[in-house]
Amino acid sequence: MNESQPIIETPSLENNEHRSATWIELFFDLIFVVAVAKAAHVLLHVHDGHIESVIYLKYVLIMIPLWWAWTGSTLYSSRFDCDDVLQRILSFAQMFCVVILAVNINTDFDTYYFGFLMGYVAIRFFTVLMYARASFNYPEKKHVSNYLAVAFSIGILISLCSLFFDGLLRYIILYTGIAFDIIMPLLGGKRLKTVPVNSHHLPERFGLLTIILFGEAILSLANSFKDFSWTIESIAMASCGFILTCSFWWLYFDNTDRKVTGKIVGHGQSIIYSHILIYIGLGGMAAMIRFAVIPELNLFDYKILAMFSVLTFILALQFLHFMFHQGKLRKQLLINAFIYNLIFVALIIFGFSITFIMASVTSLTVFYVVTDRYIFSKSI
Repeated sequence: MNESQPIIETPSLENNEHRSATWIELFFDLIFVVAVAKAAHVLLHVHDGHIESVIYLKYVLIMIPLWWAWTGSTLYSSRFDCDDVLQRILSFAQMFCVVILAVNINTDFDTYYFGFLMGYVAIRFFTVLMYARASFNYPEKKHVSNYLAVAFSIGILISLCSLFFDGLLRYIILYTGIAFDIIMPLLGGKRLKTVPVNSHHLPERFGLLTIILFGEAILSLANSFKDFSWTIESIAMASCGFILTCSFWWLYFDNTDRKVTGKIVGHGQSIIYSHILIYIGLGGMAAMIRFAVIPELNLFDYKILAMFSVLTFILALQFLHFMFHQGKLRKQLLINAFIYNLIFVALIIFGFSITFIMASVTSLTVFYVVTDRYIFSKSI
């Protein structure tokens, strides 16, 4: 745990073997769909055209442990996965815990607290078992697997201590344990870099979960058809929602394929930690699209939702792509990103209707896709 201790160096800081997700990983993602969908639905709690500020907080607090539970399993697989019988059994056990976690996702935190906590802690416990097993299977990498097993065990114990408290203190202790879990890989970055994540596998895995959240936006659009009033305006808003989703998909995957996948990523922390904001933003955009088609929100609250969702997603995506683009393109990318963000904020502030905001943001994003492609074409 002490960074001053000697670190065993591996022969290479690269892990560029072309490797794709296994069937068990894809099954794991499928189970996670339920939890992600329930988390995204938190933002649909509207009262008299208003989303209370505490709903945003609860949404973020639900998304963070979901992201971290999924990330823990993914990072283990990228470094150590052997896909044998015992590994599959441990993965199945994690999947069952995800189901328990999903069942207990609710804005009424107090009522569902025990089930949510047990589901999350159990997922992390099986992750610790995987790392402990890796120390025996890959002794040359045990300086990483032991570090993570000990760090995550401490995080679990801190979170479990929340059971002895009530009220706000309970949640402070729970998320202190989660924060400890999240911070320790950052503090051990130098150590983790000696056993790098796979440069093909890691971006693909995060992309697969991103696809699930894009799918949630489309599902939200499809579900709105049940209460859909077939007018020119509502059809236009549904079309804008679909085009906006496709545009963000284009920005994410076009850049990821050409600039991130296959590149040396080391410990992969720029990918890992930027994606929590990407996922939070995408979940918010699902609600943003629904409320454009079915105008249940007042204008001010819709502006807050749009600002929260789009900026959270786009700033994290711009940071990620900036980190992996060539140095000579970074100035152009920054200018392009700055112009998009500035115009977006202006559209939100001065937007006079939900219809105007949705249509103008969609048009702006399509234009951003075009300019992004143009910048990339200049480097070819």
